[in-house]
Amino acid sequence: MKRRAFLAAGGLALGAGCSDLLADSKKTEQSPPPEECAIDPSVTPGTSDWTSKRGGPKNTGSVPSDDVPAPPLRIDWTYTMGGHTGVSPPVVAHETVYTTNLDREVHAVDAKTGEHRWQANVSVSAAAAVAGGRVFVADDGSVTALDAMSGEQRWRTDSEAGAHLLSGGVQATERTVFVSGQMFLAAFDASTGEGRWTFTTGLEVESRPAIADGTVYVGSDDTYLYALDAETGERRWRYKTDGRVSCDPVVTRDIVYVGSEEGTLYALDARSGNERWRKEVGTVGHLAVDGGHVYVGFGGQYGPTMDAFTAASGTACWSSEEYVSGYASGIAASSEYLYLPVGSLSGSYSVTLGALDPKTGETAWRFPNSNARFNNGPAVADGAVYAAGMGTDGLTVARFVPKD
Repeated sequence: MKRRAFLAAGGLALGAGCSDLLADSKKTEQSPPPEECAIDPSVTPGTSDWTSKRGGPKNTGSVPSDDVPAPPLRIDWTYTMGGHTGVSPPVVAHETVYTTNLDREVHAVDAKTGEHRWQANVSVSAAAAVAGGRVFVADDGSVTALDAMSGEQRWRTDSEAGAHLLSGGVQATERTVFVSGQMFLAAFDASTGEGRWTFTTGLEVESRPAIADGTVYVGSDDTYLYALDAETGERRWRYKTDGRVSCDPVVTRDIVYVGSEEGTLYALDARSGNERWRKEVGTVGHLAVDGGHVYVGFGGQYGPTMDAFTAASGTACWSSEEYVSGYASGIAASSEYLYLPVGSLSGSYSVTLGALDPKTGETAWRFPNSNARFNNGPAVADGAVYAAGMGTDGLTVARFVPKD
């Protein structure tokens, strides 16, 4: 089993069931957020589809409010792949849910009905990315492009840097596929698979790049965040942090956000790399930006597991102890709800799908089930939430919709 697949597979379980709103079991007393922490629903960098692990090429994890379902939710359908290696966070495009078993299968499922559309048997070690009518996946040594509608292989190419060097983090635009590597970021032509350029870093690139306005932003274990020309791979600027940068950076219109494993969140000018502000927080695991807020999910096991700050100035708004960080987990943010993995009421080690109020950080809802561990994803698209885990029959993807 691959290292990343092993990490993603640990401790997953999935059950069925549903209920109404539940009381929050982990409320903490805190002062009301400052006035400047008010949510601005017009500041929504997300799109209706969820085309990569963090929502899209910018990694914002942001969802337009019109596409966000209001809890309580119920399971609409489940699709079981079988197997026990691990299941990647689902991505959603073309009214289709795409997921992998982090081994040798890519699956496409109808987003509305759960009907299986196709399966492709290719080696894969990370979540897919969708762009330009193609689904892109990578393993340790190759990148594969599949037709999004049929699953037919369009091309497959070995990394120019050599086999077994790709980390597997994939991001894509209609022109280019970007794949993280052990000491580099590689770019491939999205139509042909031809290698376009390779940018070398000092240590492994574990993070998935963010792309906006012709610039690629990527972090490295060498402690730097790099801004590269998307066409040529030429370095535009770099910024040194205080630790490894393994979480995915997020870029909005003019600011790029990045966190270090030493516990600092940085807001940098997207054009120059100059620091706008920084905050000492916990080990930064996942980021999302929406409604004028940046949400920070921590990788630690103790104390608050999520903080909210104003995106422009870094003013602290609230903290929550509900978020459960994991290799395949993340945050789907909107001005109405934050969907994310939270602790289940069934036990201290159980995880389920939940929703927080972005204004206060209080728990608005959680999906209760004694066996539920919906900690892969979530993805939010077209009025539904998609999450993955492992059920009694194997790896499973579920669609959640509002209760009737």
